[in-house]
Amino acid sequence: MIRLFFIILLVAAGGVATFLLAKLPGSVTLDAFGTQIQLPLVLSILLLLVLGGAVALVWGAFIGLWRLPGKIGKSRQMSRVKKANLALTDGLLAAEAGDVAVATKLARKAADHADDERLKTLLEARAAESAGDWSGAERAWAQLARLPGGQLAGLRGTAMAAMERGDPSTAEASARQALDLKSGADWPFNSLFDLQVARADWKQALETLELGERRKLIKGDAVKRRRAVLHTAYAVSLPNGERVEAQKALADAIRSAPDFPPAAWHGARQLLLDKKDKPAMNVLELGWKSRPHPAFVQLVRQLSLGEDEAVTNKRLKALLETNPEHYESKVLEAELAMADGDWVAAVKTLALLVEATPTGRLCLLMERALTGYGDTSEAARWARMAVTASREADWSDLEPKGGAFAYNAGDWARLVYKFGDAGQLVHPRHEAFAKELDVARALTALPTPEQDGATKPNVKLPPGEMAQPIDYVPED
Repeated sequence: MIRLFFIILLVAAGGVATFLLAKLPGSVTLDAFGTQIQLPLVLSILLLLVLGGAVALVWGAFIGLWRLPGKIGKSRQMSRVKKANLALTDGLLAAEAGDVAVATKLARKAADHADDERLKTLLEARAAESAGDWSGAERAWAQLARLPGGQLAGLRGTAMAAMERGDPSTAEASARQALDLKSGADWPFNSLFDLQVARADWKQALETLELGERRKLIKGDAVKRRRAVLHTAYAVSLPNGERVEAQKALADAIRSAPDFPPAAWHGARQLLLDKKDKPAMNVLELGWKSRPHPAFVQLVRQLSLGEDEAVTNKRLKALLETNPEHYESKVLEAELAMADGDWVAAVKTLALLVEATPTGRLCLLMERALTGYGDTSEAARWARMAVTASREADWSDLEPKGGAFAYNAGDWARLVYKFGDAGQLVHPRHEAFAKELDVARALTALPTPEQDGATKPNVKLPPGEMAQPIDYVPED
């Protein structure tokens, strides 16, 4: 519509110009081969315009013929590019769909038409992966890594193909090479870190983690928690002759994440081996303040072996006071009450806990408290309930011989991500239903009515003064 308007406007302008030129006086005389021809001025101008147009038309035709071979070649090239792009697109889709035969056929077709070596190589790699030919895929990815602009993608494909082929060393070398490129991609860091953790190379993993933190590929609490797990795992893996190095690593772990119980437990235990009781207690109190764990209580009791029971209770009370409202602190409070012979206080404390979480550990503690009080029949009932009650994950970390956190390399590797990324502990013994430390044996020797020469105390639990568990009803 706009073009038609301009044509009409141009014709109208030409008509007006011709009309105006026709009124101009004068003429043009031409001398051609001795003959003079006299033309009006307006006719001369029109003839000149027509002649110019004809010359322009002839020149344009000549230029068109001159450029025609190039246009034909360019058209053929565009056709090849279009066919290559179509073959590459269909080939990649076929490879992703798992159609190996079609992907391989289109890869050959793309090789005939495509000029970009990177796209042909990419399709070859994808087709090989679809066919399960990981060696062929690795070769194709390696070739892509040598082409300009394809290095990072090629290295990633090489690493993945090497892992599928069962060659983690090649995969790690590719990831390390990609990490040296200093790109914004985070896969080189993640791949290298995962491979090092998988083979329990804690020291190398720490170095990679530090590099990832510097480049801001990982940040926040995840860095600190991962570092704590790695330092602890590294310390535990060291032989006894390298205890100084182990203590340094555990100190770094505690500084990084004081709420990681295995770090505090192993750190305090290392100090106990060097007879450094006070620093060991400081570590346990710091760990209890951040995240209480029953293993800390057992370590305090081991620390106090051979000492007066009052000293042990004093240390346990100091531990409790750092985080008095926590579940483990309440359990410890009940244990201390039993140690003092205050059976009513013990039952009152345990009653509140067992109503919320009736675990086997709490049932056994309730049985102990009721036995101490003298209600042996009700104590026996709680002992029977403990058989079918649920287990506590944290308590399962304690071994029957009194050790704790006896993790293997796979357990530590899981903790790197479970605790490092989510702040959750792994409990391998709980998951495997392994035998755990007996609750009764974990306590120090408590006074019992039989030791006082009585069969049952005459006092009764004051029903109005204590919160009793749901299914505990004292005798009349």
